[in-house]
Amino acid sequence: MSAPYDEVISLPDREAVGIWKDMCGDCRGTQERLLTCIVESARDTAYGRDHNFDSIGSVEDFRREVPISDYEDLEPYIDRLAKGEADVLFAGATDYFISTSGTTGKAKMIPECRASLNAKNAVNKLRNACMAVALQKTIAGSRRLQTALASMGVDLGAMSPRDLAGKFTYYSVTSAIPDRRTEGGISIGFASGKTFEGSGFSDMLSYPSEFMGLSDGEATMYLTMMFALRHDNVALVTSNNAARLHARLVYAQEHAEEIISDIRNGTVSPRLSLSEEERRIAEGHAEPDPASADRLQKILDTGRENFTPRNYWPCLAAARFWLGGSVGVNVDKVRPFLPDDVMYFDIGYGASEAKINIPTVPGSPVGVLGTMSVFYEFVPLDGGEPLLADELEDGGEYELLLTNIAGLYRYRMHDIVRVVGFTGNTPNVEFVTKSREILNIAQEKLPAPSVLDCVNEVASSLGFVPRQTQIYENIPAQAYDVYIEPESGHPSVDVSAMSEALDGKLRERFELYNRNRMLGSLNRLTVHLMKDGWQESLFRKRESEGAPRSQIKLDTRIRSRPEDDWIIRED
Repeated sequence: MSAPYDEVISLPDREAVGIWKDMCGDCRGTQERLLTCIVESARDTAYGRDHNFDSIGSVEDFRREVPISDYEDLEPYIDRLAKGEADVLFAGATDYFISTSGTTGKAKMIPECRASLNAKNAVNKLRNACMAVALQKTIAGSRRLQTALASMGVDLGAMSPRDLAGKFTYYSVTSAIPDRRTEGGISIGFASGKTFEGSGFSDMLSYPSEFMGLSDGEATMYLTMMFALRHDNVALVTSNNAARLHARLVYAQEHAEEIISDIRNGTVSPRLSLSEEERRIAEGHAEPDPASADRLQKILDTGRENFTPRNYWPCLAAARFWLGGSVGVNVDKVRPFLPDDVMYFDIGYGASEAKINIPTVPGSPVGVLGTMSVFYEFVPLDGGEPLLADELEDGGEYELLLTNIAGLYRYRMHDIVRVVGFTGNTPNVEFVTKSREILNIAQEKLPAPSVLDCVNEVASSLGFVPRQTQIYENIPAQAYDVYIEPESGHPSVDVSAMSEALDGKLRERFELYNRNRMLGSLNRLTVHLMKDGWQESLFRKRESEGAPRSQIKLDTRIRSRPEDDWIIRED
């Protein structure tokens, strides 16, 4: 029996989309077929023998023999894989590991094999195909893009990565791919770097891929932007977190003269912190490009505020980010830099463990559940037995369990998802929050991203934008401490008044929060304004623990207070 994801991988794009639509109309059948393939392929593995895979013939059998698991439950098997042992969690050897910091800060090693890579690439293939369809509609409605593409002799019907290669480039904020190995000699990478390799766009990158692995953050920003700015044919920008792209665009504005000079002369700034080998590689790619330098200088001469992709990348058609969750708010930071008619398309909900949904509609974080690549179960938030994908209710919220071909069995993602309608009888889902990102002192159960929305609304009414917000559950005080670093400068904000306003907003929006405030089981929250550089210090701390910046997800809910030295004003 062939796995559903193999069918998608084996077909041309148009036929693959057709097969996928058929699968969406048979959610239960697709999931059962996939689970059968997963179990049969792992019957003779250590995990399969430990859990009687040879007796499993149905979903009910699988649930009886296999317990719900966390990473810690699978870690002994993963340790054996890291030492080079084969046939442990899945058939054969491990191709590589994906390193992820997770929500707790503890590093996890997620195993990957050829079959699981095919499953992820099947989702990537469908995501790209859906984006291409949406992009054609965007171009059809944009005079700017039609003019730009026609000047390059591009057929508007040719918008797949294969068709675009050689005519357009794209700019990606992607993690370094370090040369690390386990004690068994197995490569370790990061999710975004591995996604890049199988993205379908890897041949279109607007800068040399070696720059992903530079050790210095500023050198990475400088060189990736310097080489991308030589191109006037960048059609797509992408970053998991839009804030990371925003930082690079601002950096290019601030260092425009230096970058333009290096482009003109084919040099690399001597002030950059580069190893001897890194500098040799960078200088080997650099060559004088006075025409591009002249084009960029003309833009800069009209004002530094105009040195943005609106002007230096005239073919820019699409921007791909996470549009939902706690980082979705960062998309608004990049909008002023990009053309008004750019299409915003969700990069897709997923994690190191799996690529979970397939977005189909521009501007929305909702996507069709990828039933061809992973077997899913959904735990109702109010308790009860896990449900299958075809048993979900529109509007329902559930905690996600997954079983993949790489040996994660009934694995708790600690993710909460919401169902937003159906495609065929397959649910459309969006990520809501981490189950560990639920704020809860007195059973009020506030989703941290929703609290962030309230913080941003109140801050906007007071005339500033938060760069970073973290929230501490102050159990002894029965109240929340809210720590906020403003985006720029330090506004003259009465933090006591802001505390009152934010508390009022939460009371208005969340019934259980308001009820607990009325009953005295919650006290009014306290806002603390933080010094410039606080967010940067959080990133650097996580980087020192081994995580690349674009993979770092700073927690909204924190388990200990920030150092007092960072607080500049408090209620």
